[in-house]
Amino acid sequence: MANSTVQFDLTNPQHVAMRKLMADIYARHCEASESKDFNLMVKYEGMAQGLEKVALYVLVDHTLHQLCFDLSCALYAQQECLLEVAA
Repeated sequence: MANSTVQFDLTNPQHVAMRKLMADIYARHCEASESKDFNLMVKYEGMAQGLEKVALYVLVDHTLHQLCFDLSCALYAQQECLLEVAA
């Protein structure tokens, strides 16, 4: 997976707010992965995908969309790894 070259603009209040939401989703996803609650992990991945749509269609911010997409991909990859280990 390629690393993202986009960054949050911390002078932009929308970026700051989205960053907080993304951090919360990531932390909760990690907690769910520690307890191996795959249904909850999928829920948080769906929330990240929802943020992608908000960034693209509501805020029309392609930088935020890319950052949310990167989060979604990271969560999905983490789930896949855990599912492989569990199998």
